[in-house]
Amino acid sequence: MSGIMTGFPSFDNLVSGLEPRKTYLLSGNKDSGKEDFVYKLTASALNREIVVVYVTTNRSNTDLIMDFSSKGLKLSQYLGTSMLILDDFIRSVSPQATDNTYTKVLNGPLDLTGLSVALSNVNNGFLKDGKTVLNVFDSISALLLYNNTVTMFRFLQFVCGRAKISGVTTLLMLDDEMHTPQVNETIKSLADSVITLKLDEGKRYFMVSGGAKEVLSWTSLQ
Repeated sequence: MSGIMTGFPSFDNLVSGLEPRKTYLLSGNKDSGKEDFVYKLTASALNREIVVVYVTTNRSNTDLIMDFSSKGLKLSQYLGTSMLILDDFIRSVSPQATDNTYTKVLNGPLDLTGLSVALSNVNNGFLKDGKTVLNVFDSISALLLYNNTVTMFRFLQFVCGRAKISGVTTLLMLDDEMHTPQVNETIKSLADSVITLKLDEGKRYFMVSGGAKEVLSWTSLQ
């Protein structure tokens, strides 16, 4: 299988998209454009008939869909068929929230076992149908606020390893300003490749370390 294109020509031309079966860490501060990168990647994957399992930890499924819409990306035709949301946030503000046709409501950031089981079940359902799957964690920084680094490392090592064996590609989002350098480096060690974004004078840039194709100098993201 060829790479999963992100929708950013400058990135895809140099890196050939995301390599299947790999774990990617998308790192940068809150202004770096991580959300825009992931939203465009999600739309690009869905347009190519790649299933997206989207784990949201810092906003509800409704807010996530509205955020996509504000970027001009409509998800309605994909929800429940080729995109499923695992909402690990909404019960913190609405304890009685329930599942719908495109969302599995989880118990919250402390229940990593519940998240792991739900992710495995959803992945297996799509894989049985012969689908190519991309898991997106938006973001692991929220999970790190509730779980210590060792617990998170073991959790991510397990779920990313299982995804890789199953043939699933994983993208983890990390707000590197929220954590100590030691925590950032610990999480980075889990990834096959690290994509770092930054905003400089109104323009966004990326670097890629690890993986088959590296970009080790800041390059315009467009």
